Amino acid sequence: MLRFIALGVVGVSAALWIVFADVAPVGPAEQRSLRWPWLVTGLTAFAAGLALGPAAAGMASAVTGICAWCAAVILRSRERVATAESVAQFAAVLANQAQVSRTVVDALETSAPLASGPVARTAATFVAECRSLGVEAAAQRFADGDEGAVAAWLGDAVAVAASSGGEWVPILGVVESEAAEAAATARHFHRHVAANLPQIGLAAALGAAVAVGSALVSPDAWAWLSGPQGQRVGLAATAVGVALCARLLASAWEMLR
Repeated sequence: MLRFIALGVVGVSAALWIVFADVAPVGPAEQRSLRWPWLVTGLTAFAAGLALGPAAAGMASAVTGICAWCAAVILRSRERVATAESVAQFAAVLANQAQVSRTVVDALETSAPLASGPVARTAATFVAECRSLGVEAAAQRFADGDEGAVAAWLGDAVAVAASSGGEWVPILGVVESEAAEAAATARHFHRHVAANLPQIGLAAALGAAVAVGSALVSPDAWAWLSGPQGQRVGLAATAVGVALCARLLASAWEMLR
């Protein structure tokens, strides 16, 4: 029995790893690796396997893993929306202040206290580093942060303006437009993709509930499901279900990178 439990856990874990193999962190903004979905899935599989067998382990880990990754995508999407909106607001304020400020540092010092959201602390650090490290070095550090490509463009624009002394108001106007578009894209993704992902988890849970409910109602069905043939069929069906659902989640996660 323990051998079958181990095979069930390893099989489902391998299936989840295959479909999520392309969601590994690849850049500075993705240094945090989500481990709690894997941990929850593994613990659920182990508990269900000890109690009810390998088919139950596979089914429980599939439902738990799909629901956990749905939650992870939704949380990451919310974080992305908050960051994009914060960067857009900071870019808009900085573009407005650039029209009335004499220097880049003056515009930054006026704009940073008006920033809100996740980028507020980064903006305050940006201004402090302008005094200690210089505008170009501080802008480079800001561009290398975790706020995304638009924030990197904003930092580059500030660095170019500080080094060349040229006209930077039109450049900031372009960055402001790009930041507003990025925020709108993040909101659209969250509204039309991430917000609908709980339906996948609900479908997986309902499918498992139907299978378990049918087995509990009929003694013959329970005896077949508990037998070797039922265990193999259950694991195969679980693997197919995981592949169908998890590929959608992997694509959604990839869009958030």
